[in-house]
Amino acid sequence: MDINSVRESLSKSRTAGFDLYERRPGNHQLILPIHHEDGDMVEIYLQDSPKGDGFVRICDYGLTLMRLSYTYDISTPTRQQIFDSILINNGVGNEEGNLYLDAHMDRLYESILQFAGCAQKVCNMRFWTREVTRSAFYNDLAEYVKLELTDFTPVANQFPLPDYPVSVDWSLRLDSWNFYVFGVRGNDKAKVVALALLEFQKADLLFTSLVVHEDMEALGRKEHIFLTRNADKQYPGLEDFQKSSTRDIPRLVGVPA
Repeated sequence: MDINSVRESLSKSRTAGFDLYERRPGNHQLILPIHHEDGDMVEIYLQDSPKGDGFVRICDYGLTLMRLSYTYDISTPTRQQIFDSILINNGVGNEEGNLYLDAHMDRLYESILQFAGCAQKVCNMRFWTREVTRSAFYNDLAEYVKLELTDFTPVANQFPLPDYPVSVDWSLRLDSWNFYVFGVRGNDKAKVVALALLEFQKADLLFTSLVVHEDMEALGRKEHIFLTRNADKQYPGLEDFQKSSTRDIPRLVGVPA
């Protein structure tokens, strides 16, 4: 990396506020007026690029993912997919946690902004829209059921009553007994599930309902009461279901777990 060329590129008017601080030979921290939502500067470093002369590697030495880990874990396939898509859409690579972008000197300024924007998006994964959160909740529930509840023969989107238009998210079975699993996010889904359970009960279906909430406390009072009157067992959050479902299902049938 030709540090003089880098300094010359960063001396232009559009890079006002940019500066370099040499941490060790061949390794420079970029000081720039781009910050996270709490005011901390986005940490970016410049070093030699494996692409050779004319290129500079922009990287973060793992500091972006370390910052994210304080408030958010990339702990599910859905979250990993979101993280990977952020990197791909911004042309950023990931080398054992070190995010990087090999930039041509002619586009160093644009590449720095591109990398900084990517780092900000990664750190703000926990603030993604409600639509992404909803997708993650239902996908995470599906992943858990498919991978961890295989002993109970899970079947997705089953219709217990052919003439009733609401399906069960997941049907489980143990010793000839049916368990109907519903994921619930928000008041609308809670009302749909409560009505469906009431219809199933009126039809004298033999089953135990397991309702998994994204956030039970977020439900309205009326919806909460209506669902509680009709559901057999509720889990306040997905983590509660993940921790105890494999014990609860046999216990509810009277079989030792």
